[in-house]
Amino acid sequence: MEIQSLINKDLICLDLAAKTKSEVLNEMADILYQAGKLSDKNKYLQDVWEREEIGNTGFEDGIAIPHAKSEYVAQPAVAVGISRHGIEYGAEDGEPSSVFFMLASPNGEDNHHIEVLAQISSKLVEDGFIDELKAAKTQAEALQLLTTNKVEHTQHKDKKPEHIEQQPQKTSDFKARVSRTKEHLLYGTSHMIPFIVAGGVLLSLSVMISGKGAVPDSGMLKDIATMGIAGLTLFTAVLGGYISYSIADKPGLAPGMIGSWIAVQNYHTGFLGAIIVGFFAGFVVSQLKRIKLPDTMTSLGSIFIYPLVGTFIVCAAVMWVFGQPIALMMSGLNHWLASMAGAGKIMLGTILGAMTAFDMGGPINKVATLFAQTQVNTQPWLMGGVGIAICTPPLGMFLATILFPKKFKKFEKEAGKAAGIMGMIGITEGAIPFAAADPIRVIPSIVAGGIVGNVTGFMFNVINHAPWGGWIVLPVVDGKMGYIIGTIAGSLTTAIIVALLKKNVEEDDDLTVNEAEFDSYVGEGEAQVLAITACPSGVAHTFLAAKCLEKAAYQLGVKIKVETQGANGTNNKISKADVAGAQFVIFAHDVAIKDKERFAHLPSIDVGTKEAMHNAESLILSKLENTESTPVLATS
Repeated sequence: MEIQSLINKDLICLDLAAKTKSEVLNEMADILYQAGKLSDKNKYLQDVWEREEIGNTGFEDGIAIPHAKSEYVAQPAVAVGISRHGIEYGAEDGEPSSVFFMLASPNGEDNHHIEVLAQISSKLVEDGFIDELKAAKTQAEALQLLTTNKVEHTQHKDKKPEHIEQQPQKTSDFKARVSRTKEHLLYGTSHMIPFIVAGGVLLSLSVMISGKGAVPDSGMLKDIATMGIAGLTLFTAVLGGYISYSIADKPGLAPGMIGSWIAVQNYHTGFLGAIIVGFFAGFVVSQLKRIKLPDTMTSLGSIFIYPLVGTFIVCAAVMWVFGQPIALMMSGLNHWLASMAGAGKIMLGTILGAMTAFDMGGPINKVATLFAQTQVNTQPWLMGGVGIAICTPPLGMFLATILFPKKFKKFEKEAGKAAGIMGMIGITEGAIPFAAADPIRVIPSIVAGGIVGNVTGFMFNVINHAPWGGWIVLPVVDGKMGYIIGTIAGSLTTAIIVALLKKNVEEDDDLTVNEAEFDSYVGEGEAQVLAITACPSGVAHTFLAAKCLEKAAYQLGVKIKVETQGANGTNNKISKADVAGAQFVIFAHDVAIKDKERFAHLPSIDVGTKEAMHNAESLILSKLENTESTPVLATS
């Protein structure tokens, strides 16, 4: 479906009155409703908000694309709105949004949603398009911009660029492996976060309302705490399972989840153990998938053989190889810590603070906290320091996202809000999403903060009579000022160190591509170049990278087929015939690509989506076997 059939003058507003996100969504929905595109405005808005809860649809450069597939859409349509003052929408770059495209697509198996997203993406990557749209004086002028393609393409289609300023840099095998590892880790982390947030906040609320600095043991509050504990118990299995899924696809899910569950529940390996098991399970299943099965058993491989055999191998390794050594190590740590009880306060505070913060609720944390908790009646000063160290990791990361927002991606900023709540209530696990996504920088930072907080508490002779941490226990703390100072000092230490170690999140402010019409249709087996694009949100960068590659290929006279692995699944799927006829494939992705083994025997380029958006022409030219003999793509 062409975008021309989805937009008319009645669906364009050049001066939105809205001043908040809620108001702009309501105003945009009203435009659709007044044009007869919605059967029920309010219920459609509910579907839009449900989509927003999955992920904010505000992107860079002041663009927002709220959308929903809804049974209350009478006709598919796109409403376009421009805000002259900008609206705080929660965009990825933190800047106000001023250009809005609201997509209304009916429920069903059609691809209206994806088709329109792709067409809008192709407009957004045109030089000057957004500025021209903002400068439009009339709805008719805006409509023409939205529905008319640029025509300055004839001078490009028969010639290659004379000079490419920036050639893609070759990435070492080591860097490529590190990049892939981070992608698998990010995939697992993104699925884990909702469990930590839901579980942590529910547990926090139950403890906070009880006011006792302990898990409630009766009534409705106990039930709420049970819900929270379930989330904080399941998240390790989800983390390990989806890391394995990212590596080995669906057959890796069961081995990763079951293996992680056994490691954590039986051998107390914590979330770090779940990460290890997840990668191990993914490796095991990916190796199993290399074994060629008889034709009669091929269909059973993914749903029966690989999950079954993989689960047995992974769980056997956990139970009979490295599970028991981990358990023995934890026991040894406990005895060693007991032997250090007579050491000076600074030495003991350093050890306890580091252990409490290190794995955020994991086995090492448990050894340190249990050591202090079991002596709360005889030596409550131990909990005075440990209670501070319990809450500094999540509070430190919360402060870091507030004080240094440019260091964090949008999903991390959202996780920071939940971490702040959990930190105040004494739930160390609030920092796990940050540590799982970036352990090399985050874990040293929170360990330093835990040490500073714990030692400060000891030096101020803080006494905590509750076997808990966070500020929820302040009513039963002697030396409240020292407790507060220790919390602030430890949290600031974490925030400052992590900010020094982390780089700023890169933005896409300088994205430019050549202006040209292009025909993205390529018949099966005709493409010289194949590409797959995928990003964490599965919307903005996925389609922008795809359009940049398609435009560059058109200008170079090269036939390309781009498969997008986005929020709504895989589109424009590359077939066996496409692979057989192509010279090479470009993987432009920020998360793991599915079914990558299809291209095992094809030369490849592996980059992030941003590289594809900035240097599409360079990427295509770098691998063409003979650019001079490349046939020119025919225009329709």
